[in-house]
Amino acid sequence: MNGPWDPRVLERVRHLHLHARQAVAGLWHGTQRSIHTGHDVEFADYKPYDFGDSLRDVDWRVLARTDRLVVRRYRAETELPVMIVLDASGDLGSTPAKLDMALRTAATMAYLLHLDGEPVGLAIGAGEGVPIRRLPPRRGRRHLAQLFLLLASVRPAGRAGLDSLFREVGAHLGARSLVVVVSDFMEEPSTWIGSLAALTRNRVDLRAFHVWDPAELELRYDAPLKLRSPETNEELPVDPAAARALFGEVVREFFTEVRTAVQARRGRHYDVPVGADLAAVLARFLEGGA
Repeated sequence: MNGPWDPRVLERVRHLHLHARQAVAGLWHGTQRSIHTGHDVEFADYKPYDFGDSLRDVDWRVLARTDRLVVRRYRAETELPVMIVLDASGDLGSTPAKLDMALRTAATMAYLLHLDGEPVGLAIGAGEGVPIRRLPPRRGRRHLAQLFLLLASVRPAGRAGLDSLFREVGAHLGARSLVVVVSDFMEEPSTWIGSLAALTRNRVDLRAFHVWDPAELELRYDAPLKLRSPETNEELPVDPAAARALFGEVVREFFTEVRTAVQARRGRHYDVPVGADLAAVLARFLEGGA
C-alpha cells in the first residue's frame, strides 16, 4: 500500500510539481494573467481610496454625498473558491499516458490557482490509495503540498459514479465559486448529465477538462485484440481495421454529447488529448474560451 513516504509517491509528487511549474511558466512567459480573466465581474463593495488606486473606480456620487473618497470593488477582485474534481476510476488508468495527463492537468490547475491566491480544494471520485477523498478549498503552500500528495497517491480503480460524485461536490459548493472537472467522462452520459445542475447552482462556474488518449480512442492497433474494461473486467474481441471507421463515429458522437451537456449548463469544455500543450490549454481557460 502506498503511504505518504512511499518513494514512488514522492517521485510522482516531484514529477507533478515539475510539470505544473513548467506549464505555468510557459503560460506566463512575458505576460501576467489572472484567473479572473474572462469571467464576469460585478460590484461587491467599497473601500477607502488609497494612493495608487485608479481614479476611474472612484465613486464621485458617494464623495458628493458624504465627503468620503471611496473606490468601487468588484467581485472579480475578491476570492474565488475553486474545487477541482478528479475522476480516478479504473477507466482513467486504461492507459498510463491518460492517467499521467489527468494528474498533470489537475496538478497544474491547482498550482496556477495557488499562484493567483485563490483557495483551492480537491475532490476525488473512485481510485485507491487516497486517505482523504475531499479537501475543502484553502490557500497556502502546506495545503498545496497536501493536495499534490493526494494526487500522487491516486491509483485508478473502481467506478467514479459521476452522477453521485457531482451531486456530492455540488452540495458543498458556495455561491460565486469555480468547479473544475478532470475526467475522461467514460460513463454513459445519460446517467450523469442531469447532475451537472448540482455543479452550477448559485452562479458557480463549470470548467470540464476532457482527458483522452488518441491511441485508445482511434484504435491505433495493427492486429485483432481483446479490449478489457478496467472497471468491469469484461472483454470484447475487436478487429481494429474493421471497427475503426464505425468506432470513430461513436467517439465523435460521445464527445459532442459531453460538450453539449457542459455548454448547456453555461460551462466550458476543454479537449485535453494525451500530449497536449497544457500551457495552451490553460491560456484558453484564462481567456474564457473553449
